[in-house]
Amino acid sequence: MSRKIILSVLIAASALGAAVLAACTSSAPPATPVVATPTIDPAIYNKVPETHVFEPGQCTAELTVPAPAYTSNTLGGQPSGEIPPGKYEVGVAAKYSTSLWYALNLAPPNYINSTSVAALIGECEMGN
Repeated sequence: MSRKIILSVLIAASALGAAVLAACTSSAPPATPVVATPTIDPAIYNKVPETHVFEPGQCTAELTVPAPAYTSNTLGGQPSGEIPPGKYEVGVAAKYSTSLWYALNLAPPNYINSTSVAALIGECEMGN
């Protein structure tokens, strides 16, 4: 084969390789996963609740089913975990205009909505 033919074959192969490579790669940016933005509860967001601190053993919350658990900065949004059924000591109650939350004496996430509580045992009133 002459050098001219070999050179033509190499150029054609190079062009074909570049075309195949271009077809296999996308110039479009990778798709961004869609993540839902949590809905902010306006009755909680940037509000200061009425609170009551309970003495150790003063108030116990009984859960008969797993309860969604929140951290102090996710109240009213997406749960950050779950607390299994059982009896838990309540450390603090936080009352907002539309909801009542209990901070259990557990490691975070430890806030539960009062609607998750089957029963309160002890002196659990939010006295002044």
